[in-house]
Amino acid sequence: MKSVLKNSLVPIVILLSFFISSAQEVRIEAYQTPLNKVLIGIIDSDDINISFDDKSLSLFLITKKYTYPTIEKALGGLLTGLPFNYELIDGVWVIYPEIVEVKKTRTKLYISGRVSDKISNEALPYSHVIINGWPSVTDLKGGFSTIFPSEDSLIHVQVSYLGYYVLDTLVSTNRFHDFALIPSSIGLSEVVIVGSKVEKSTQIGVQPGLMKLNHKIAHFLPGYGDNSVLNLIRLMPGILASGEQTSELIIWGSYAGQSKVMFDGYTVYGLKNFNDNISAFNPFLAKDIEIHKGGYDALFGERVGGIVNIVGKNGNTVSPSFTVSLNNMTLNGMVEIPIFKKGSLIIAYRHTYYNLYNPSDMTSLVKRNNDADTTNDVDITIIPDYRFRDLNIKYSTTFNNNDLFYISLHGGFDNFSYSIDDTLVKSILDKKTSEETTQFGGSIYYGNTLKNGNTNNFRLSYSGLNSFYQNDFKQVFPLSNNTEYLADDTIHSKLGELCLEYSNIITINRIHSLESGINLYNNEVKLVEYSFNALTAKHYESSGRISIYSQDNISIRKNINLKVGFRLNYAPILKKVYFEPRVSASIEPHKNWKINVAFGLYSQFVSLSTIVDEYGNYRYMWVIADNDEVPVLNATHYVLGTSFHNNDFTFSIEGYYKNTTGLTRYINRINANIQDIFHGKAESYGIDILIKKDVLKHSAWIAYSISRTLEHFSYFKKEDTRRAPHDQLHELKLAAMLNFDPIFFSTNYVFGSGFPDNSNSTQSNNSIYSRLDVSLIYKFLNRKVNGEIGFSILNVLNTKNLKYSSFEKIPGNQTNGINILTEAIPFTPTLHLKISM
Repeated sequence: MKSVLKNSLVPIVILLSFFISSAQEVRIEAYQTPLNKVLIGIIDSDDINISFDDKSLSLFLITKKYTYPTIEKALGGLLTGLPFNYELIDGVWVIYPEIVEVKKTRTKLYISGRVSDKISNEALPYSHVIINGWPSVTDLKGGFSTIFPSEDSLIHVQVSYLGYYVLDTLVSTNRFHDFALIPSSIGLSEVVIVGSKVEKSTQIGVQPGLMKLNHKIAHFLPGYGDNSVLNLIRLMPGILASGEQTSELIIWGSYAGQSKVMFDGYTVYGLKNFNDNISAFNPFLAKDIEIHKGGYDALFGERVGGIVNIVGKNGNTVSPSFTVSLNNMTLNGMVEIPIFKKGSLIIAYRHTYYNLYNPSDMTSLVKRNNDADTTNDVDITIIPDYRFRDLNIKYSTTFNNNDLFYISLHGGFDNFSYSIDDTLVKSILDKKTSEETTQFGGSIYYGNTLKNGNTNNFRLSYSGLNSFYQNDFKQVFPLSNNTEYLADDTIHSKLGELCLEYSNIITINRIHSLESGINLYNNEVKLVEYSFNALTAKHYESSGRISIYSQDNISIRKNINLKVGFRLNYAPILKKVYFEPRVSASIEPHKNWKINVAFGLYSQFVSLSTIVDEYGNYRYMWVIADNDEVPVLNATHYVLGTSFHNNDFTFSIEGYYKNTTGLTRYINRINANIQDIFHGKAESYGIDILIKKDVLKHSAWIAYSISRTLEHFSYFKKEDTRRAPHDQLHELKLAAMLNFDPIFFSTNYVFGSGFPDNSNSTQSNNSIYSRLDVSLIYKFLNRKVNGEIGFSILNVLNTKNLKYSSFEKIPGNQTNGINILTEAIPFTPTLHLKISM
């Protein structure tokens, strides 16, 4: 019994001794003392066993004066907030590092922002952004958003835009950033930022078929100043310059009406003008210019040719400003007025201020005789009268982070008329012709940017073109007192397009970015013709259409980018769905070398049909496809190119092949017993080469195109195919711009091998095209008010070139084709004065 009791008391005594020892007070007094030394003091003074890592605990300093009732409380107080735990093991207090179970997951980070002009706060659309080596492009609002897995809190970002200094910086993630770029020239002073370079030409060859132009250099080129943007466009490879077309751009062999010029989202059809004197849109308003020559992605539709996409300025939100330009023909003025803090109002107006054409200069408008017999050749000088004016009004404002709202309106009017009253051998020619054209375009846009950087865009746009043509032509025979009335025609044509569109951009991750949208179209065309007061033709058509598109921008690797998309078009009157796949790829084997390839199907439902009269004159009429008399235009594009960029040197070579079906041509040649609607097809192929070099502030480039456009219509009798009226084998363009601020010198030269003459069976070439222009600009008033005066000479060598309104000759014994074949710009000095603030 005693033995049992004794054995039972042993653990009780041990347990009591433990509680007694654990319950003893622990006094701590320390000031900036390492934790390991504090614990050593407890061990020495209180005879307590404590185990710990001396080196780890020495890193933590303790300042404390307190008495704890137990050692457990003391350890808890000392280790509060520190990465350690403690535990009693076999009578020893063990202190060990806190074990945190880390779940290895990659957190999705995002970076979003807006790229703008540092001076005017203008958004810079379609800027190039490189984030940790991965390329991206901003949207219309200058905004972008990218999601990527990373453990870094700082991201390397490079931002570039043509004509601006490249911004290279580090930014934090998961927030919105403003990237303000500094233009290379502010006002009239050249800006130099040490250690930074200017983005000049590296956005040529970035994507297949795409050229992005630096419009800031356009006004330094020779010309009238009013058409500076078109002067720059015509000096690019693949854009026809010979023939001096302005109302209809010929891009990669496309026919009239197959390419599209857009300004702020609405179509610009162009007004009647002569010798490319006045551009279809005001160059003061241009902010961003993109030329999609072919193979473009699913974001663009409604054309089988090229696309020129021009984004207008939103206006200065910092301070009021104005620009006024006066040249030989027109007065052009623009004012920008800030509205509150983030809004701006732009008003721009152009007007011809005197008779545009001088009779002494009008030997260009003459009748040509193409007969072998030249004894009856007659030159008829006409005295045309031309009036032109247009008005642009745009209000825009931004709010929240990067939401944009604007209303952009444009109205244009011109009247081109001439008269002939010349005496021939036995008769008097009396001809009065006039053409009055009005154009209206406008768009309402709202772009919303979400917190995650994704965007929603809404736009309502309308484009309209009205034309009134009158032609009164008679021949008077005084000896017999007879009058032969040859023509008394009145033609009214109208074209309208209303479009409602929604689009969005969703960034899924670093690899995938999805762009999609839906467009609702309604087109109307109208044609009324009278001849000698009798109704000869009346046509009205209206058609609706829906178009849906989607595109995935895939960044497979930092140097491999792929775009896969499609468009679906449905027109109720056709009862058919048109599927248009689009695929393109850009591969960068080296940081200076890029390879581009693209393929796509394209459809066009409103086209410019050709009417050929009995004299061979070409006239054009907008028509809506019905797949009966007027088929839908369909085209297939293949594009392959490569580009090299290094040290301000650019080399780009790009080849293309296009085939187009659904061409429509109405032949009304009673004498030849041909009077019907004929359908045709065409194929275009060629190679564009661009070599460009920037040296300091100077720039020069060479653009060369070799191409062929062949067509086939069923009325061809002797050939299966024939050269298209606008076909030209060779075109060479040279340009140089020298910057000796405040003096600027520029020159450009265009050579064209000539167009075919389809009026005879030989199909011989017309005369070659050759034109040299020079320009000298001097800047002055380098203060708040800036000015420049420019002097240009167009066609310095006075080369006799031919201008083509429709690229078709007329028989030499006819006079009512006087507008078809004309001389191009002769030796012409021009002077312009520009003042801005």
